Amino acid sequence: MPLNRFLNLPHEDKERVLQIAKKQFSHHGYDAMSLNLLLKELDISKGQFYYWFEDKADLFFTVLKQGIDALQQRLNDHGMPKSKSKYWEHMRNSRLISEMLWKEKDFVEIGQIIYRQIPQNHPLYERLQECGAPLRVHFCDGIQLGQTWGFVRTDLSASALYDLTDGLSDVFYSKILNTYDKDSAPFAQAVTLHELLGKTLRFVLTSEGHNDS
Repeated sequence: MPLNRFLNLPHEDKERVLQIAKKQFSHHGYDAMSLNLLLKELDISKGQFYYWFEDKADLFFTVLKQGIDALQQRLNDHGMPKSKSKYWEHMRNSRLISEMLWKEKDFVEIGQIIYRQIPQNHPLYERLQECGAPLRVHFCDGIQLGQTWGFVRTDLSASALYDLTDGLSDVFYSKILNTYDKDSAPFAQAVTLHELLGKTLRFVLTSEGHNDS
């Protein structure tokens, strides 16, 4: 993560650097984002950049962590389901909160970079998993609560179910993000995929695929 020299900057200076970096990554992608062009827009030297960050990957994950931290706070505020009757609605809303925050904070293009340029065999993939670990804990807790209440299958662990549903979500979101244009309404295919994703996740989480308890 960024060096303390960057973390100790005034808030507005840090925000300026990260917003410009996010814009550059969003426009060019991770691989093609030119550090020289970024430095020119920031009006800093290469030496100044390395005074703040270890490398381009460090900058990318600092930008990403800003979004993940905001999402984690939003999910913490949302909390866990308070009643059995609201369990599935609450879990669905957790997913929708995640989607809306990425759009609200202009992180959808960063999501596209992750799905298109950082596959499981990429050198940054393990670091990506570590960055998203707090979100994994939140959703695993929700699945485990569903198991306790008898809504979610127990023949698989909460961790295994999370990995399974997260993998399925990756497949759907990779297709949905391919059609994303922030200046246009969602394509009909994206809407259909989104609805199918919810049904698929529910089917996988329940032992019979039709548990409406």
